[in-house]
Amino acid sequence: MLQKKDKYLGYSSSLVNEPSHPCNIQLLTYWEQHRLPGGPLLRENFDPLDIPRILPGIFIVEPAGDDFRFRLAGSDMEGRMRRTITDMTLTEVFGSKMGPTSIEITGNASSGTEPVILQGHYMGDNLEHIKFEVMHLPLQFADGSRGVLGGQFAFD
Repeated sequence: MLQKKDKYLGYSSSLVNEPSHPCNIQLLTYWEQHRLPGGPLLRENFDPLDIPRILPGIFIVEPAGDDFRFRLAGSDMEGRMRRTITDMTLTEVFGSKMGPTSIEITGNASSGTEPVILQGHYMGDNLEHIKFEVMHLPLQFADGSRGVLGGQFAFD
């Protein structure tokens, strides 16, 4: 019997050194080719039409006070998570238990110059069987604020 859908989504993950999902490998190659030397990718230099095949797993988060907001969440990502997360903050998606961890990971990635890559499993909503890889890549907006261009893909 399926359990009742939880309001917040949980996950268990660990850092890895490099992506292994083919879509994240493609996204990393794109980011490396278009970013500032030794720095982030400028949002104005990101054209989603350059990577149409992987768009369903792409996300962009931008600063929202002490949190981050999903400005874009791909259709596969939202479908897999069984919720619409575009325009939601990390705290609204992951709650008070996992939200702070998600904010810390995203903050570290956005302020850095290198990818932050995690592999793990969802927790709750009968999604534990899904192994995912999420990659956070520094992204800089026109106003100088920093967020993340990311890819979240499942190993099906």
